[in-house]
Amino acid sequence: MKRHYFFIILFIIGSFSCAKDNEYSGYIDENEALLESLNEVDGRDHTYNYDFKLLQFREKVDYYAPVSFSQALSSIPSVMRDKINLLSIDDLPFTPAQQQANIVTSWNAFNKLVFQVQFSYLENTTGYQTDFKDFFIISITQYPEDPFLDPETTLAMEENLPSNYQKLVLEGTHPLYYKPAAGIWPRMFDYYKFIEEDNLLDKESTGSSQYYTWYNGLIYKIGFNMDVSGTDHEALIRKIILGS
Repeated sequence: MKRHYFFIILFIIGSFSCAKDNEYSGYIDENEALLESLNEVDGRDHTYNYDFKLLQFREKVDYYAPVSFSQALSSIPSVMRDKINLLSIDDLPFTPAQQQANIVTSWNAFNKLVFQVQFSYLENTTGYQTDFKDFFIISITQYPEDPFLDPETTLAMEENLPSNYQKLVLEGTHPLYYKPAAGIWPRMFDYYKFIEEDNLLDKESTGSSQYYTWYNGLIYKIGFNMDVSGTDHEALIRKIILGS
């Protein structure tokens, strides 16, 4: 009888141990565990570059409430985090009153979780408004394959771009596309804005200068409205992407 009770106790202990070891076994992708500290909210739509449309269609999109830069970096995969180089506020020609990050996830065709993170430097504490306060917004999305690797595919995308896009060289054969804000109605740049009373991560758009590229498994969509007369904005972009 004692031997019988002994095995029962071992079974119970083993069950608790297995439950602990398999704490994340219900996840489809292990990176879902990174999102545990975030608060999921409603979302209206995801952001992407309207001209290239590479991320226009995404499946099972989830949205999360804004967090600090440091929390955002700890809530994304290390393979993504280790490639991101954020700016110092001293790099910008304006003083940010607010710095916040937004994380949005989706699923790809291989049932892998795809992370998008937006880092916003905002002169206005309530975000971008019609008084044209300055901003600098960096959107980075996981995208393993280089969409500009095939010359014919790249040419097909470039043929549909507005004429005032400039094609620069980021590094080697990697293109860096730049579109300056110009005219009364500059090209729209979309970004995430959290509406607290509705618990909603909304998507809004505004005119801005824009950079767009793919590098090392990430798509960068960067927009800004600021005084560039004394700022080398291209150098800032290279610092973010290349680290120098």
